Amino acid sequence: MDERHANSVEKVGTGLVCSVETFRGCTIQLVKKESGFNGLSTNKNGHVRKIEVKSMEKSFNWIAINSLTAIDKLFYERDYWLYFVLLPMNYVVMTKGLPFIKRQLSFTPNDEFLENIQGWMKSTRKLTRQSGLKFLPRLQLKFPMPLDKLVDHLLHDSSDMSWNDSVVEIWQNDGHWQQLYVAPDKD
Repeated sequence: MDERHANSVEKVGTGLVCSVETFRGCTIQLVKKESGFNGLSTNKNGHVRKIEVKSMEKSFNWIAINSLTAIDKLFYERDYWLYFVLLPMNYVVMTKGLPFIKRQLSFTPNDEFLENIQGWMKSTRKLTRQSGLKFLPRLQLKFPMPLDKLVDHLLHDSSDMSWNDSVVEIWQNDGHWQQLYVAPDKD
């Protein structure tokens, strides 16, 4: 099998996300790259998700978040979602951005963490404006639970409640869309 170029993988992933959101009854709008996310999904009730698509074909255990804008959205936007597309299985894993990252990386409670990140972003922006240099920050996140293993785990052990606040739905397209997992509602 010929290897696909990374741009081709990303386009397939974006296409699958647009397709599943439309299937779910949402409207999807792709946005400019500089926005820090790929698209806006709005459901019938008017709830908006800012979606960043991460397509994976070979390596399911890491992602990168590129640019200050995207890093800012990840840490400070309430409705910022990471959609992971796992190819060739055609899974779309819908996660709440920061809660998912926190769960994967097992953040310890640190009251100063978000404040320190915000201070770093402000000083980087200030340095960029004052120097004329363009800084391209990148968060590279290695997950202890690879996404393909996480999908298998959630599909076979739906009683595990530890992912409920971060992994919301898992869909698969094998010719038609099928919802494989939905996080139980909190009672």
